[in-house]
Amino acid sequence: MAETAPKTPAGAAAATGRKPWLRLVALLVAGVLIGWLAWSLFTPVPGYERSLPDLTLERLEGGQLQLASLTGDPVVINLWATWCLPCLRELPMMANMMRREPGVRFVFAAQGEQRAVVESYLAEHPEMALQGVVLDRDQALSLEFQTHGLPMTLFFDDRGNHVHSHIGELSEVELFNYVIDLKAGNLNPL
Repeated sequence: MAETAPKTPAGAAAATGRKPWLRLVALLVAGVLIGWLAWSLFTPVPGYERSLPDLTLERLEGGQLQLASLTGDPVVINLWATWCLPCLRELPMMANMMRREPGVRFVFAAQGEQRAVVESYLAEHPEMALQGVVLDRDQALSLEFQTHGLPMTLFFDDRGNHVHSHIGELSEVELFNYVIDLKAGNLNPL
């Protein structure tokens, strides 16, 4: 008995010939889309420049602080809250950096908290000797810089230009490197 070749539908051979070509086109289109998405996410929008915002915040020690007036020295603004554990872990390290780098202005903006809550927390931790604390009860800074969580650290050059943002907890090495680059004018603009 002679064996016969299995029968295949007439269109199966033609479809099999098209599949590798279609796969290649699909991969090419997917690659172009992924490349375009990555480029659009990591390329700054032309003309998108920010500077120290024209916001006035209440100083914990009394009085007001006009953020836009903080030009002349590099500025680091840390957005934090007493309920945010990563914020509380990085505050002592930031306080130490503030003391080691007198040529850099540090501002610690408590987000959405009442004066009594912030005062109570700082009274429990006098070893930090945290200076430059402001109350941002309406979270105006968070809204201005579209933060999606805390802590958030904003870096401004000596002309008040926003040059970098760090979302999340900073390590001591990261903060040290950011501050050194900020002072030298080498912190890459956004």
